[in-house]
Amino acid sequence: MRRPLPSKLFRHGTRSSFFATVVADTAAWLSTTFEELSELSWKIEDVPPLGPGERLKRFSSDKGTMTITLYRIPIERLGKKRIPDPRIQIEQAVVSAAAELIDRDPWELIHPD
Repeated sequence: MRRPLPSKLFRHGTRSSFFATVVADTAAWLSTTFEELSELSWKIEDVPPLGPGERLKRFSSDKGTMTITLYRIPIERLGKKRIPDPRIQIEQAVVSAAAELIDRDPWELIHPD
């Protein structure tokens, strides 16, 4: 009997646990780095609810509750194929959602002056 072949899927645990870890780490960094995001909360859902004619979203934000909702499957599957580390796609979505929440450009959060 031979050993099982290593899989990229289990390198970081399951896909959903890896996704949740990256979201939590990125959201914690944003909330400690930017005062206006100190009350940031987040949720993860697999897919967004879609009505007729709506486009598929990767995230949504609610300014009233300071909450971002990240949709795991669109972020993982609709990202750029040539990015070697899936962490980059997830972090990009979290930063973009947080930037939309406070009406700032995502680059301002990545490169604060």
